[in-house]
Amino acid sequence: RCHHSKEEDYLFPALEACGIRREGGPIGVMLSEHAQGRELVARMRAVLRLLHDGQSEEANFSSVAEEYQTLLLNHIEKENDILFPLAVSRLPKDQDEELFMAFERLEEERIGKGTHEQFHALLEQMLLLYLH
Repeated sequence: RCHHSKEEDYLFPALEACGIRREGGPIGVMLSEHAQGRELVARMRAVLRLLHDGQSEEANFSSVAEEYQTLLLNHIEKENDILFPLAVSRLPKDQDEELFMAFERLEEERIGKGTHEQFHALLEQMLLLYLH
């Protein structure tokens, strides 16, 4: 609801305005992977509902979660290696602040002020538990 929306609502249109094609280019790939991710999350939610109702679906959940993890790892690599460097090289420098402010507004509207930081703290706690 947050990260993908920042890209879909603001970054991709800005890149398109600079001449980056949606179809057949990195924007199209990212959009396709966003759709795949949403489908995998929906599948995990469905399996969790079955588990909650007492149906044995642990193996199914694990399989879908692994598929989602692989998608995310590959997606993040494409963002870091292709999409974000492309944005830095093609977007006008004065658009940085405009995009940053739009991202901040979207975060507050979609997930609430401070929620992003709470997610980071939770991840840090989980990592500490995992390492110990």
